[in-house]
Amino acid sequence: MSIDLTFIGQIVVFLTLVWLMKKHLYGPMNELMEARSRKIAEGLAAAEAGQDAKARAEAEVEKQLAKARRDAQAILSKAESRAAEINEEAVHKARSDAEQIIAAGKEEIEAAVERARQELRSEVASIALSAAEQIVQAELDAKRHTALIESIIEREYQQA
Repeated sequence: MSIDLTFIGQIVVFLTLVWLMKKHLYGPMNELMEARSRKIAEGLAAAEAGQDAKARAEAEVEKQLAKARRDAQAILSKAESRAAEINEEAVHKARSDAEQIIAAGKEEIEAAVERARQELRSEVASIALSAAEQIVQAELDAKRHTALIESIIEREYQQA
């Protein structure tokens, strides 16, 4: 086994080729592959961060929706209580107005009754004066006197 010069030349050329390929081909390829791996890792990290941000945003949206629902419920509750208050005020005012109308009606009836009494008194007084005149003109006989008063009263009430 003799190692000849061709074999040594081939080894030298092979090693030179390996060294050149490592320096100019494998080195840049390794750097590109590492850069690609870093970029993929960054992309995965960014995706994970995006998922976290999405989850936080969804949680925040749920909180805001829950708060909006509570606020809407509170507004509805206030509106319902205010409507009940307004209804109660309207009922109270209607009752108060009705009582005032009834009181005014009673006063008007009392005034009409009083006017009727006054008219009746004046008629009775007029009848009494008329009866007294006729009595004075007639004799002072008690039977005639009583009959005369009764006939005057009957005549006056028949005219009325």
